[in-house]
Amino acid sequence: MEKTKRFDEISIMRVLAMTMIVAFHSMCFYNGKWLKVNAIMIPLWTKVSAFLDVIDLNMFVFISGYLYGYLYIFRNKYRHPSEVIRNKAIRLLLPYCFWGSIMAAVWPWNTWGRLLYGIGHLWFLLMLFGVFTLTVLLQLLNNQRIRFTGRLGILLIVLGYLANYIFFTYIYRGDIFCINKVMYYFPAFMIGYVCAKVRVGWMLPNWAYITLPFVTVFLFAFIWYEVSLPYGLATLVRTLCAYAICIDLLIILSKVTMPDGIRPAIMEVERLSMGLYIFNQMAMDLVFTTPVLHRWFELHWVVGPFILFVIGFFPPMFLSYLFNKYRFLSWSIGG
Repeated sequence: MEKTKRFDEISIMRVLAMTMIVAFHSMCFYNGKWLKVNAIMIPLWTKVSAFLDVIDLNMFVFISGYLYGYLYIFRNKYRHPSEVIRNKAIRLLLPYCFWGSIMAAVWPWNTWGRLLYGIGHLWFLLMLFGVFTLTVLLQLLNNQRIRFTGRLGILLIVLGYLANYIFFTYIYRGDIFCINKVMYYFPAFMIGYVCAKVRVGWMLPNWAYITLPFVTVFLFAFIWYEVSLPYGLATLVRTLCAYAICIDLLIILSKVTMPDGIRPAIMEVERLSMGLYIFNQMAMDLVFTTPVLHRWFELHWVVGPFILFVIGFFPPMFLSYLFNKYRFLSWSIGG
């Protein structure tokens, strides 16, 4: 597997996922769900944000699983469970606790108890740490070596979703340590792992590379135009479509050479993505706790998400650059 090629495709997917996450956050004020700042409901942005929400984080977790699988199988890393836990505790749990404590102290809608359940947007870091912890448990159960086959991967996906749905629908409705979200996103991680293991796309016939873009567009359209199904089944179908989109994009991008002119920009955004994620939502919170800005974005809902995207992308990315530049700060964003 060509090292440069692999990082090209993964870098593009990570930047795409990060862009979708920032776009989703830019619309949260307009989808009625951001209750902490009296959000309003705009049907257009509600629809777009619901579409992005199916794909963005699943793609990010898929990428994490792919990289973990590649490093584990082809680079002989993460062979000891303690290595995984230590590495991810530093890169995920430490920033979560640090910034989560600040959020609990500053924002009135957060409480210290929320740190156990995933405080604010930082729940993703706690969830991802849980995904890696679950992976370590599987390593231990398999004599410190994951022996995944295609069938086992599919079985884990199905069982994981069913366990998540049954347990958290009928037995326990809480989400301490983001266990619910861990079970929901774990299949995306495993699919990424399996894709790395089987080197997906390398042995496909030529016609597959021609048809995959059309299949991907169809899947995007399927998620956009929600089919009327029972809620649990609708969520499953749309999530499976998101998995398929991740695989399709990985295969398509593996056949594309990134132009040298844009490679530095893509690599830089990828390098700063952790800090961008952490600071992005905080920038939004600052905007909407300023009454005059809150009112302005209420009135200008057509251009609001675009302006919020700029606010939530470029200043946080600059902050991430500064934090990554200095070692005494970089630890707080997983550097």
